[in-house]
Amino acid sequence: MALPELETVDVGGTPIAIRDTGGNGPTLVLLHGLGSSSQSWAFQFRALGEKYRLVAWDMPGYGASGGFVRDNPTAEHYAYALDATLDLLGVGGVHIVGHSVAALIGAAYAVEHPDRTLSYTFCQGLTGLGGLTVDERARQRRARLDAMADGPEALAESRGPSIVGPGTPPMVTALVVAIMKRVPAKAYSQAIEMMAQTDFFSLAPGIACPSLVMAGDADPVSTVANGEAARTALDAGAGGGGPMETIAGAGHLAGMENPAAFNAALSGFVDGVEARKSAARS
Repeated sequence: MALPELETVDVGGTPIAIRDTGGNGPTLVLLHGLGSSSQSWAFQFRALGEKYRLVAWDMPGYGASGGFVRDNPTAEHYAYALDATLDLLGVGGVHIVGHSVAALIGAAYAVEHPDRTLSYTFCQGLTGLGGLTVDERARQRRARLDAMADGPEALAESRGPSIVGPGTPPMVTALVVAIMKRVPAKAYSQAIEMMAQTDFFSLAPGIACPSLVMAGDADPVSTVANGEAARTALDAGAGGGGPMETIAGAGHLAGMENPAAFNAALSGFVDGVEARKSAARS
């Protein structure tokens, strides 16, 4: 299936841009990270769009989506905007897939909306700065904000090639850089502020659904050790245990770098959750 065209829904007077395959299959909600957009999920739409209903948004402030008025939105603000968007689409239960910083948004959503969240995927996620010391939190926050000091094009040229795995096809690296060049500076800084306030390890105990952790073994942003720590936290939480899938050779964008392995791991997990749900109804 081709990448669906962007459409917008009105959330309290703010447009939120989405790509939506429609259909009656299980619904996967794909949440992109700091340097990305809904276009980053093109390989998932192509391979999985016939089997599932896929919904991907441009995070508030990105693309054609309106942004937050406040400079320091919380993960709960993003989760509220997401829930309102799904209401407008008439979506019921969903499988939340949060990549990078959006793993925090997905975790907040799963905690705030347990009845709607069928599963949660920590996809090469960041764990936030909220659990760090005040000084360390300030240092890391400043470093991330400073990375955008020369604008998104400079950020993309320097950072894009450094976060993908060594075997990534040049055309995929070029796509990563092109998408990153369009990241709005204000929305980027708002997402950084959200990350600075959020601690994944405080949210994990409240996630009551099945969960998947995905990692890339060449990811310099969210390492395998980071994924293992997230898996341990989720295993100890209300949702119980779950799998961890590590994509060989993948950097921070495994879904673009090795979509076949990524899609197989994600669909296998979702299908298992759906099968158990059907068996419970029988």
